[in-house]
Amino acid sequence: MSVKLECVIDGVEDLRMPRVYRVHATCGEVKLDFELHNDIIPKAMLTGKNMRVEVSSEKESCLQHYFCGQGYVVSVGRVGENQRVVISLHGFLVVLKTPSQLGLNPMDQVFVGADFEQ
Repeated sequence: MSVKLECVIDGVEDLRMPRVYRVHATCGEVKLDFELHNDIIPKAMLTGKNMRVEVSSEKESCLQHYFCGQGYVVSVGRVGENQRVVISLHGFLVVLKTPSQLGLNPMDQVFVGADFEQ
């Protein structure tokens, strides 16, 4: 299983936890919210950039990306017309909102890889 997304970063929002921020991105029909720590990826390098995201069950494909995190799908549900998938990367959340099914189920182990245009 693999979901590959080409995204445009719409904005970066600081969170209450020090040095943690949330990236808001549009990936075609998919809306993406991705929480990151400034020590891993400085938020200054993201504003107005593009990113590629891959959600996969394969660790090897994840390791090909600049960022690779292992986590679990914690919920899959519907919000209005969209499916909402929440993935926890050991506390940091990745939220995907899409009108189509992604084939992910609660408690699936996944790897989230991301590359950022520099």
